[in-house]
Amino acid sequence: MIDDFLANGQAISGLLDISHQAGTYVVGVGIVIEKAFQKGRAILDAQGIDVVSLARISNFENGQVVFATE
Repeated sequence: MIDDFLANGQAISGLLDISHQAGTYVVGVGIVIEKAFQKGRAILDAQGIDVVSLARISNFENGQVVFATE
């Protein structure tokens, strides 16, 4: 499953729910940009969902985006 942003995890959780209702098994989630300082990844981790993000924002400083280095 692919999504553009991961912040609080609500959009992807809804998509996972729809997928499970359809009888599918989601093996992982791909995210374009993740706001790592919010709880979205923790919600997915708790469900055992693998998450891969192309970019992870660790925070914002002085109006600038700070990307996670890991």
